[in-house]
Amino acid sequence: MVPTQLLNCPVCGEQCTQAGNTLVCPHAHSFDIAREGYVNLLLKKSTGDTRDMLVARRQFLEQGHYLPLANEIQRLVHTYLASKQHLFSAARPARVLDAGCGEGYYLGRLMEHDDTSWPGEYLGLDISKDAIRMAAKRYQAAGFVVADLKERLVLGTQTVDVLLDIFAPRNVAEFARVLVPGGVVVVVIPGPRHLLQLRQQLPLLQIEEGKQQHVQDQLAARFTLLSTIQVHYSLHLVGAEISRLVMMTPNFWHLSDETRQALREMNTLQTEIDFTCLLWKRKG
Repeated sequence: MVPTQLLNCPVCGEQCTQAGNTLVCPHAHSFDIAREGYVNLLLKKSTGDTRDMLVARRQFLEQGHYLPLANEIQRLVHTYLASKQHLFSAARPARVLDAGCGEGYYLGRLMEHDDTSWPGEYLGLDISKDAIRMAAKRYQAAGFVVADLKERLVLGTQTVDVLLDIFAPRNVAEFARVLVPGGVVVVVIPGPRHLLQLRQQLPLLQIEEGKQQHVQDQLAARFTLLSTIQVHYSLHLVGAEISRLVMMTPNFWHLSDETRQALREMNTLQTEIDFTCLLWKRKG
């Protein structure tokens, strides 16, 4: 279900309307709505995460391995929306954007456990067409768009109440533009001990030193930091679960033949899971 009232043309920036199975703007730029219900507003060819990565991620997440993180995101979003529920109506529902939604797991969890005391509208955006196709097939109550987070976002100004940025690029100026005054951003990044024991066994990508401070410096000019929440626990994995954990991340692009072989030979793993959730409020 494409929320046409939120979307702007990626060519000219004018608001789109729907005519049949096509989005059109006042300057006659048009974009077909796919059979699965999503729309591709990407102007430059790009792939993003591959189908192999996405399938591994869906299988891993559906086993509940990152459920504590999904539950914390749900709590943060619902707490904020509950404080603003008097503003929402059928004509103006609460609007949540998952910027870099992947195959839709976290947005799907939000919708599955939505609080029906206010109407909600959910939109996922990702540069990977395969990711958006998978998300649109599974979570048909949400809208999904193929678009580049690093470009001007294909949404109108001040149209979104909550923006999720979960392990995704951060386009801070555009996040501030599309959020309503006082709207919030939930940024999720890996903590310094994330997958520590796995990274000690395999030559995987390391966590950026000072990553949290870097993110805070990025957002500070346009957002006020409201809270920082650590999600930390131990995870026991066996067999194919270990491979899926590695394959679903950017490590996929950097695996040598030797690392792939070592990964196949790992039968069991006990490793730390460490996430940092940063809740920000738009200034102004």
